Amino acid sequence: MGETTIWPGTGVRVKFLEVEGLAAGNSLCPAEAAVYAAFRMEKRRKEWLAGRLAAKFLLAETDGTTEPGAYEIVQDLFGRPSCGGRLLTISHSNGWAMAALKPGGSGFLGADLEKIEPRHPAWYKDYFHISELPGPDPSAATRLWTIKEALMKALGLGLMADPLDIRVTGKIKLSGRPLARYKELGSPEFAFETRATPEGFWAAVAADKTAVPAPGQDKSRGNTAQKNLK
Repeated sequence: MGETTIWPGTGVRVKFLEVEGLAAGNSLCPAEAAVYAAFRMEKRRKEWLAGRLAAKFLLAETDGTTEPGAYEIVQDLFGRPSCGGRLLTISHSNGWAMAALKPGGSGFLGADLEKIEPRHPAWYKDYFHISELPGPDPSAATRLWTIKEALMKALGLGLMADPLDIRVTGKIKLSGRPLARYKELGSPEFAFETRATPEGFWAAVAADKTAVPAPGQDKSRGNTAQKNLK
């Protein structure tokens, strides 16, 4: 279901699924089925299902099976999606869902998908330094935003960090809470990769360069390599 591609800059397998027209079938375990049934907003239900299915099909393809329902996706100690000790990452935006998995395992993994669209001028000031983005540019800003979001997910922070504490210029520069969490995770060397896909969107993936799981994991088109800078 959906096309799976390997992004060579990060060594990550990525799958995109359109949100509409999907059915849970037997792909959800009892706990996941309960979460799915509890959503009150249909839009959120569809997005959650599409993300879960994308991740489960990635797991099944990686393991050479045809039983996505055999996998249960839970959260590690940092709130990141995980299954059987393997870190996953999920995103969705405007009718599309995205999931990513690094074969061999990863302790630092995040992905984000965002539609390119005009933003309020105040948004640019809240999320970007002048050194990152000199002026309003919907496509460039969306690409930068996906990189920041992917990194925040890899750090297990989501939107709990100030996006200005992640500076994307020639190198990634972390400060504040992102830097503290990065050190807590062992300061792994990582790379990020972006692609203008699907049409009208930007997608980004950030992943460590090794397959060593980080503390907190549960048991159940350009690319740039980056290392932590203050």
